[in-house]
Amino acid sequence: FPLFIRKGRGVNLNNAGKMYVGYIEQAFSIIENGTKRVKSNFSAPSLKINTFPTMASNVIIPQLSLFQVAHPEVDIRLATSMNLVDLHDEDFDLAIRMGHDNSPNTISQKLVDIHISAVCSPAFAEKHQLNNVNQINEIPLIDLSYMDNIWRSWANSAGISCNKTKHSLTFDNYDATLLAAEQGLGLALAMTPIENSLIERKILVKPFKQTFPYRLSLYAVYRKADQNRHDIQCFLKWLIKSPNMKTQVQ
Repeated sequence: FPLFIRKGRGVNLNNAGKMYVGYIEQAFSIIENGTKRVKSNFSAPSLKINTFPTMASNVIIPQLSLFQVAHPEVDIRLATSMNLVDLHDEDFDLAIRMGHDNSPNTISQKLVDIHISAVCSPAFAEKHQLNNVNQINEIPLIDLSYMDNIWRSWANSAGISCNKTKHSLTFDNYDATLLAAEQGLGLALAMTPIENSLIERKILVKPFKQTFPYRLSLYAVYRKADQNRHDIQCFLKWLIKSPNMKTQVQ
């Protein structure tokens, strides 16, 4: 019996085809999952990690050589993206992201709380003689378009008023705001401890001590089926103890 209906140069599934395709998809899904499980257990260990760019460049990569020395048997494959990956549909073992995953077959392990700090280049801080948080109303501010009133929230937490109605620069990308701050274009808001390495290396400075807790924390997300994988647990233990994950920078 036919499974398709021919329409011009194309074909569509008929009722029998629509019923059959559900079983076919299940079969291929079982084969795909079985292949992944066999590869993870019997091939050379390869830990495929997805995270956002600044987490990779400022936390993981600077200390990654220490992990390789401690665990030379684990092959790390690191990919960066601003999009949240679906571990059930994409070929990653571990995701380091802001916020947890509510999927029933995943585990979300909280790594660290995030705080928001004002940062700028050393030259910018010196030029404007920054030493008082009230100065934010007098200097260029770098804003994020998708975080409404973030500067006002930061100012309120510091116990001051943010009277500026127009910011000097606005970006739709967090990495771009940090780059603009590095170039001395204004004062930006950064996530700590993720950006601590930039502060420790004096690429950016924190002219004010005021911070406020961000609504999202940093999480590691992986499949429940992989919760006992040696490579995942080794990597997370190393990451948590990494100097770049310290919650305070002097």
